[in-house]
Amino acid sequence: MTKKAVFALLLSGLPFIANMALAVENQITEFSDSAVVASEQTPIDLNTATAEQLMTLKGVGKKKAQAIITYREQHNGFQRIEELDEVKGIGPKLLSINLARLTIGSNQQQTDPPAAMTIPLNRSPLLTPE
Repeated sequence: MTKKAVFALLLSGLPFIANMALAVENQITEFSDSAVVASEQTPIDLNTATAEQLMTLKGVGKKKAQAIITYREQHNGFQRIEELDEVKGIGPKLLSINLARLTIGSNQQQTDPPAAMTIPLNRSPLLTPE
């Protein structure tokens, strides 16, 4: 093969490689955007959220997240979402911006695990006519 033929062959593959690179970049961008949207819609339980989870709320940084956790520890958790307004640095505006994502779960943990399904030894787990 001549040098011109090899060069022409290499050049013909460049658009293909460029299109592949763009496709991969678009997939990564779509994935990153969907991850951000998902985290912005995930409910935050004021009684169990970590500082990192609280920092996903709009207008809440490290100091405000720590203030929320400190308030929660001093008052044995939140009884109402509106109590968040009593935390230093959190006002009614910040509360209203994040209200849709905030929840208050129960402070009690379930003591009995759900009953496990048992299959008699003389029966198949598959649905079969008797």
